Parts: sequence; structure tokens; C-alpha cells
Amino acid sequence: MTQPCVLVTGSTHGIGYGIAEAFARQGARLVINSHLPDNGALAKLSALTECHFIQSDLSTTAGAVSLVEQAHARLGRLDTLVNNAGTFLDTPFDDLTEALFDRTFNLNVKAYVFASQAFVRLLAPGQEGASIVLVGSTNSVTAERHSVAYDASKGAVLMLVRSLAVSLAGRGVRVNGLGPGIVETPLTQRGLDVPGVRASLNKQIPFGRVGQPEDVGGAAVFLASPAAGYITGQMLFVDGGILAIQKTWEPPV
Repeated sequence: MTQPCVLVTGSTHGIGYGIAEAFARQGARLVINSHLPDNGALAKLSALTECHFIQSDLSTTAGAVSLVEQAHARLGRLDTLVNNAGTFLDTPFDDLTEALFDRTFNLNVKAYVFASQAFVRLLAPGQEGASIVLVGSTNSVTAERHSVAYDASKGAVLMLVRSLAVSLAGRGVRVNGLGPGIVETPLTQRGLDVPGVRASLNKQIPFGRVGQPEDVGGAAVFLASPAAGYITGQMLFVDGGILAIQKTWEPPV
């Protein structure tokens, strides 16, 4: 069986690394990425599979397109693109600036669009099993205080999943999304370290704990696999059940 060739953006730490590691453990040939120099992720993943690192800033369209083209050149083809690179830069609404809003949408939405476009352009005629996975969030459907730009960007990812799925179905390309809940990453660490925050979140999440990057990886591998061959246009929420629970009327213990 031919090894799948996978590009995971923003994948040297956090959710992106968890996704890359899950693909590596399944034997996929990989390209990982960051806008910063490699932090040791390449060596760890290379112990599991063929892996390449490409530094590229995806907040620009040119950076997103260049990454896909370089990844294709390194591996010889691409079967799956996982658009994961993202950022959270929000402030209270009165303090939100155009620059912060643009930086959020450039990385969280625009990079997804043009990386996906480059991926599709490079598909070989008749190539089967092509798949795009877009990482959204539970914030794609629920809002948080002081998260206007981030929430709006993740809502856009949900509709991008659906729109791309419809637009690319005739070409045999499946497009699905992952919606992580609260996951422990460098992006969330500072908030989780505030006294009492982790305990409060653990009480609200039905599974009783904050997610880890490896919780998301298996779902990405599934969505890109033949087992999900008739699934497209869907957002799979990986959240420990937090979207399923109603507010409780029970008094705090």
C-alpha cells in the first residue's frame, strides 16, 4: 500500500504536532511547518517516519502557497493537507484594532483558502483519495467573551469546510473540519495556569479534563483515511462533550 503524503501546517507544537505525530505513527510521509525555526519536532517525527520541515509564514498568501509547493516537491505528491496554523490575539472588544483583526483572519482563514487552492492545483489527473482537513474550534459555533476576532475567524472556518466540500466534490476531493475544544497547548497554557481555571474547566467538561493534542490527532487521521471516504463537508468536534452539555442548575459544591 502506498504511503500517504501529508502536509500539516503549524505543526511543531500543540494540536498541529499532535496531528503530525498521529499521521507519523500510521506511516504517512510528512511535511511539518512553522513560521519559526524547527524546535526539535523534526527529529522526533523522523524517528517514526520520513519527515521534512519547511519554515514559512502563512500569514501571507505567498507564504501559504510556497509552503504547499515546496511540500509537494519534497514528497513528490500530496494526498492530504491539514490546515492547522492559527492564532488567538483577542482583547476586550473596545480595544480590538484593525491590525489584530487582520492578523487573525490572515492566518486563521485566508491562509486556509489559498493553501487549499495550491493543494488542489497540484493534484495529479485522476489522483484518488485527496483530502483537506481544516482545524476550526468549538468557537466555530459558540462564543467566548473577548474573542470577537477569533470566534468570527473560526466561524468562517466552519463555512469554509462546507463551501469547499461542495466546490471540490466533483473533483473527488473531500473537505472536513476538526473542532477541538479546550486543549492544552502553548496558546492556552497561560490561561490554564491561572489559579482555579483548570479546576473550573475540568468540572464543566463532561470527560472531566482538558484535552491534549494527541486527542485530536486520531480524528484527523480518520477524516483523511479511506474509512471516511463518503464523509465531506462535516465538522467533527473533539471536545470531551462540552458542546453537548446544558448549563447546570446544580449549586456549586
